[in-house]
Amino acid sequence: MKVQEVLAAVNAIALFETQEGWDNSGLLVGSVWQEVKHVMVALDISAKVVDHAVEKGCDMIVSHHPVIFDPLTKLTAEHPVYQLASNNMTAICCHTPLDMVEGGINDLLVETLREKLGLTEEVFPLEEGGLGRIVTLAEPKSVEDIAKIAKEVLKCHTVRYLDAGVNGEKVKTLAICGGSGSSLLELADELHADALLTGDVKHDRWYAAQDNYISLIDCGHYHTEIGMVAFLAKKLKEVLPDLEVTECALEEPVKYV
Repeated sequence: MKVQEVLAAVNAIALFETQEGWDNSGLLVGSVWQEVKHVMVALDISAKVVDHAVEKGCDMIVSHHPVIFDPLTKLTAEHPVYQLASNNMTAICCHTPLDMVEGGINDLLVETLREKLGLTEEVFPLEEGGLGRIVTLAEPKSVEDIAKIAKEVLKCHTVRYLDAGVNGEKVKTLAICGGSGSSLLELADELHADALLTGDVKHDRWYAAQDNYISLIDCGHYHTEIGMVAFLAKKLKEVLPDLEVTECALEEPVKYV
């Protein structure tokens, strides 16, 4: 089939037009007229992911994070975009649309945590555009307990947290945002969330959480979003049964001691 058919299928799963203004989703490498037989689904497109895809005989990578995000000032042979083009491979990236769409990354994160955290069925968007979710715990839990449960369920190597509760107050309402969502801290506070669970929390955000008396849990960018690989691969297989789809088997490059 042609690349445009896969592009249309990804767009049907999460509309590219819903992406944030700073995002760069869509067909980022290649032509809509190229042929595609075998797709690899990955969280990121790195040089090693391209090598992995070549080894598996793939001619396209569909990823969450854009392989081109900031302006390219040079294109060396080591750059994944160069390697994609050199191997006649195309790349489709679906970033914030997959964050916002119903059933996408944030809903996947909620469902992954639901049983162990004892979440109720009520789920609301954290941001009007669809980023993040607000959920309620059937039985309030301490921030430490939530952090420990999230570490186990999401298979995190480490979890950082700040307990901003007063007098040991437990968490009843929890804001959740996969990836790097600590910029939504103030919004979560306005919506009366007791805590925000996300990843990639920067230094100043811990103090902002402390000052605003909202607890903060950092499970890491990778571990809050890696569930998208199986989700998107399954969706593509359902929509395009004649297309061979492989999930990227590479783990995050970071090591922990």
